[in-house]
Amino acid sequence: MKIKRSCLIIVGLFLAVCSNFAVAEISKAAQQVLTTIEWVSIPEGTFLMGSTPEEAKAAYEDAKLRSSMLEQHTFDAELPQHQVYLSAYEISRYEITNAQYRAFIEATNRPTPRGHNGEKTWEDETLNGDTQPVVGVTWFDAQAFAEWIGGSLPTEAQWERAARGTAARTYPWGNTPPKARQHANFARRYNRPMPVGQFPKGESPNGIADLAGNVWEWCLDEYSLTAYQRNNGEVSRNPINLRFRDVLRARVIRGGAWDVGSAFLRSGLRFKFYPLDSTHTIGFRIVRPRPEIKN
Repeated sequence: MKIKRSCLIIVGLFLAVCSNFAVAEISKAAQQVLTTIEWVSIPEGTFLMGSTPEEAKAAYEDAKLRSSMLEQHTFDAELPQHQVYLSAYEISRYEITNAQYRAFIEATNRPTPRGHNGEKTWEDETLNGDTQPVVGVTWFDAQAFAEWIGGSLPTEAQWERAARGTAARTYPWGNTPPKARQHANFARRYNRPMPVGQFPKGESPNGIADLAGNVWEWCLDEYSLTAYQRNNGEVSRNPINLRFRDVLRARVIRGGAWDVGSAFLRSGLRFKFYPLDSTHTIGFRIVRPRPEIKN
């Protein structure tokens, strides 16, 4: 009887914890933030992820001409081009803003954004506007926000599908090279992140903004140079390269930022940053439902 009673107590405590977690997920503050997020639906289906050898070589040669300092292995990481199936999901039309993230901090007491050297991001007037994308957040900060409202960072595949569509576009808007002040915020034209949604000509056909330039965007996956080589010619289904939350393994960032050149804005380009670090050039957007992480 004592054993049964102990088991019942443990189960009761477990359910109580789960109940509290669920309440936290749908807290009033989180619901209020959810009402400010616009979502774009991505239907289930297959798309081409990655680049052909010819595309990767051409991109590398272009990057060399522009003195971008990108190395050959960065482009090799886009190989091979392969078919990916994704279940339907929704992605936020805009990057998460300072105002949205500020509400999260006030509700959870999480640390405020900080730069690479620990400087307080929001004390800089060029970075603290309500409608600017939040920067100075680690991968863990970004994922915590996403989970707080019941979502997640996008997988690398989800991000690329949103940016390239089913036609393997070079950029979110198509295949024409980016023009400063028209398609995106890059190459220090404004020398800061711009408020979200300022470049309608640079949106994807279904209206997702700022997938190129402005700020790099955290993805859920760990970065691997050989990630695309693991599908063995088969259609990869809802791929994700994240077995556990290892604090030492670099995570994927996508899309380029306000301080880099056009070579970094290609939607197939894969880049990385360490999950415990933060900088004034990296932000994030979110998806729902949460991708399934297989252990």
